[in-house]
Amino acid sequence: MVLAGGRSRRMGGVDKMTLVVDGRPILAAACDAVASARRLVVVGPAGVAGTPERAVAVREDPPFAGPAAAIGAGLAALGDDVAAIVVVLAADVPRAAEAVPALLVHAAGSDADGVVARSSDGRRQPLLAVYRSASLRAALEEHVPLTDLGVGQVTRSLHLDELDLPDDVLADIDSPADLARLTEETSRG
Repeated sequence: MVLAGGRSRRMGGVDKMTLVVDGRPILAAACDAVASARRLVVVGPAGVAGTPERAVAVREDPPFAGPAAAIGAGLAALGDDVAAIVVVLAADVPRAAEAVPALLVHAAGSDADGVVARSSDGRRQPLLAVYRSASLRAALEEHVPLTDLGVGQVTRSLHLDELDLPDDVLADIDSPADLARLTEETSRG
């Protein structure tokens, strides 16, 4: 599940989903991170560049209701045909493909409700995580209505393993400075 529906407030009027990083739409990189998924849900406005044809595109209701509502919409779109484990990631993490395999491997060897990436400062990254579908669905149901709730609020009761990953892999694009930093790193790399 890829979340692509934020307001991009800190981008100075630029919709993050229109960004092209390393020659590709930002959403395409996020979708590549979960290319091996049996099913793919993109939660955001219709017609975002980089949305694969196989993706089920949905929108949280109301639009811009926040990430917890977006995850709820994504799980609802999967219906009863959801895998035991669901990857949840924000579309604005261009290097998510480097994190997802490690999260999946860790989840396969754990009885926890999920595995969440953790940055060097100890912060959980709940939008770069793998959750057991049943646990995530139950946590969401406990917090209805989901409008304006953060993912951390909803997942607080879950037993989540934390996986330390490099900060540059976890870096998201929230501002023009973030985009400039990423562009510079890409051109050096």
